Amino acid sequence: MKFSLVVSLFISFIISGCEAKSENYSQEKDKVQILEFKEIADGNDEIKQKSLFQKIQKNAENGDSTAQNLLGVVYENGYLGQNEDIENAITWYKKSAENGNGIAENNIGNLYYRGQGVEKNDELAYEFYNKSMQKKVPEAINSIGLMYFNGSYVASDKNKACGYFKESADLGYYLGESNVANCYLNGWNGLKDKNKYFQYSLKAAEKNYAPSQFNVAVMYMKGEIIEKSISKAIYWYEKALQQNDPRAAYNLASLYEEGNGVPKDLDKAYRYYELAAEMGLDVAKIKMSELKN
Repeated sequence: MKFSLVVSLFISFIISGCEAKSENYSQEKDKVQILEFKEIADGNDEIKQKSLFQKIQKNAENGDSTAQNLLGVVYENGYLGQNEDIENAITWYKKSAENGNGIAENNIGNLYYRGQGVEKNDELAYEFYNKSMQKKVPEAINSIGLMYFNGSYVASDKNKACGYFKESADLGYYLGESNVANCYLNGWNGLKDKNKYFQYSLKAAEKNYAPSQFNVAVMYMKGEIIEKSISKAIYWYEKALQQNDPRAAYNLASLYEEGNGVPKDLDKAYRYYELAAEMGLDVAKIKMSELKN
């Protein structure tokens, strides 16, 4: 039974939104940059984590709205050695929002929309997203679009959803770019335009969004929307694979199995199929069995 390129012909379709966001913040003597925050939060240095937490907490207690929002992010996700504490996260998000922070308003909206640690409440989610949207926070604009797309609290309206997605995308938000790409692919905004589908997918891919990286790779491999380029397809598949997208591993395996624009290499194909299988793509196990035989 042959399964070559089954996944290769699949363009991933995801309408996405709702992520907690932090931001750079500063006071005269203390500056915490997001790259520093992520590096320390993802690391294993407990002393640095404790020191950073104390710095954020001090600034938050002194009324810095950005630090208050960041403290909410810490408690929402259990960063910097803290236990996940949604009640505390909401407390600090609300303090930040009361001080006019639109990012915090967006983050509160996310919790209510997901029902994370609180009872799901689409009306409150919409209220906080709308406040954040007035401050031109692209994540909130995308999330309002998501609510219109899904008919959550508001009447379902895909055309209006696409308008919000585009507004978010035009502010440089990668999920907005990915979502508006799907609008152009499916014509939800009244116009099917595969060139714009590629353009917006590429924008999101360049911001390291794995589903868009996969889609861009497929487009380069097929050569129907953009000029065919196996080398560029491989580049974007590898980018997606770095973020554990099993479909990217499967498609790379298919290229090497078939010798499609690359030297045929069954050993390399097997290794990529093995990676895809390890990441949960069961069809890759069938291909591994075929290559063994």
